[in-house]
Amino acid sequence: MRKVYDAIIIGSGAAAYSAADWLFKKDIKNIVILTENRLSGTSRNTGSDKQTYYKLSLDGNYPDSPYKMATDICKAGCTDGEKMYLQAVNSVRCFLRLCDYGVGFPTDEFGGYPGYKTDHDNTVRATSVGPLTSKVMTQKLEEKVLCSNGTALFDKRQVVEIITKENKAYGVVTLNADTQTFEIFAAKNVICATGAPACIYENSVYPHSQHGMTGVMIGAGVKLCNFTQWQYGMASVDFRWNVSGSFMQVVPRFVSVDESGTEREFLRDVFADSTEMFDSIFLKGYQWPFSFERLEASSRVDIAVHNEIRQGRKVYLDYTRNPSGFDIDLLGDEAKEYLLANNAVAPTPIERLALLNPKAIDVYARQGIDLYTEKLRIAVCAQHNNGGVNTDNGYETDTKGLFAIGEAAGTFGLARPGGTALNDTQVGGLLCANRIAEKCDCGFEEDVLAQYEQKYAELKSTFIPDTSVDYSHIPHKMSACAGFLRDKNGCVALLKEVEAILEKMSFTHKSMSDYFYDYDMLVSAKALLSTIVGEMELTGSRGGAVFIRDGKPVRENKEYRNYLTVTNGDSVEFKAVTPVPVVNKPFEQYLSKLDESKF
Repeated sequence: MRKVYDAIIIGSGAAAYSAADWLFKKDIKNIVILTENRLSGTSRNTGSDKQTYYKLSLDGNYPDSPYKMATDICKAGCTDGEKMYLQAVNSVRCFLRLCDYGVGFPTDEFGGYPGYKTDHDNTVRATSVGPLTSKVMTQKLEEKVLCSNGTALFDKRQVVEIITKENKAYGVVTLNADTQTFEIFAAKNVICATGAPACIYENSVYPHSQHGMTGVMIGAGVKLCNFTQWQYGMASVDFRWNVSGSFMQVVPRFVSVDESGTEREFLRDVFADSTEMFDSIFLKGYQWPFSFERLEASSRVDIAVHNEIRQGRKVYLDYTRNPSGFDIDLLGDEAKEYLLANNAVAPTPIERLALLNPKAIDVYARQGIDLYTEKLRIAVCAQHNNGGVNTDNGYETDTKGLFAIGEAAGTFGLARPGGTALNDTQVGGLLCANRIAEKCDCGFEEDVLAQYEQKYAELKSTFIPDTSVDYSHIPHKMSACAGFLRDKNGCVALLKEVEAILEKMSFTHKSMSDYFYDYDMLVSAKALLSTIVGEMELTGSRGGAVFIRDGKPVRENKEYRNYLTVTNGDSVEFKAVTPVPVVNKPFEQYLSKLDESKF
């Protein structure tokens, strides 16, 4: 008799382990975790100067409420108020669980949790344990889930298809990397905690080990939500890492180098005077994501970097020398006061960074990159998909029994405060566990598996190895025409090219694993390109992207900020966002509903 799990969790990052732990707490223990590589993925391998966790404020000096937090997250538009209220009202519970598991967020002398300001936010809800916050979260959750709870994990399993029948998920098909055989895992619920489709861009801050499986979920019948809404920003490219926060606040020198080795400080061509240039560099610390709203302000830095690279030059940050003409007295009040308050005034950017945030230097030192002597090559890179798979408030997709949490889910809108993604991994895990617990025994049809077993038994025998197969030009073109600068004609042409590849694609590649990775990439790229063309023709430029038609940026139609973009194949639908709930019933009404038998 085949084992049927109550839930399969795909992924081994912060979201996956969060869901596993919350299910265990609800006495749902017949679960299993499947992962391609336990040590890969975004949660374990990415960060920034001080990677942010965004939560309801527990800083004693600042008043806050779930309503206020949800309203702040929704400010940029295209974000559902009810879902953001759920994010806010559950944030403290999830945050303190991490503290109990040993994630050492800083405390003051009274045991409170001081905060700081992050991008797209003016509160002090942000906290951090340093550049590797999500890695520490993942390690502590993993210890709890695998060691204390004893949850089973199968490594080196690449999910190639989600088993469905009549719009209901029944498990997954995996490719075992060791045996090169297909395996069936049966389950009443499937939770995808697999991140964004990181594979679709060449210029990317995602680790090379991160692929995502959005294309697999599309194949299972899910819809997408806000899929065009990505976050892009400057990152190092030889070692992929965000150069936000402290990396910008110390005002490094921006230089480009041509083929002959000639350097130039190209930002001098962009800004009217030194103060404007220095302040814009500093503000990229808070305003690291490219934003159409700041196209004439700090985001000019991103445009300038991109233009230099497009002209065949390489762009670097130089921490060994100041930008020409730098003087602390030429900084605006905000930048000057920040550096003075943090005792980070020093003769060079690297000395300022050592005073402000020495852990940021250590990140590169561990990769063999010495910021005291070396320049850091950068580009404007894809960093986060604010959109993703469409889910309801329980993180269940349009395919019943199939859930998407973490960055795989289309949770956020045009912009989000930095660190909300880490809060989302924890709250999303809780809410999908709640939904699964509510459904109890949702039934299972054994006969649905047989056809998948036969299909993949036959498929394996048809595979033809071919080392010449290469689709890497597609991510290259995606970065060129469908990144933070989106050319309509380029997107239309690339969409036709991707569709033609998919139509003729045979079961041939360097390996079966490479075939399924590239197939997923192509399906995901097609979905993004078709959504860009279908949506942005109406909405115009917005959020983290500029839409260019006939060589000119298209102005935003702000009316669409009141809607989510839901796509199903080539169909684009605009769904009105719900407002942030106002919950003000008398306490006694809730007290009277308590079930004392559960105490």
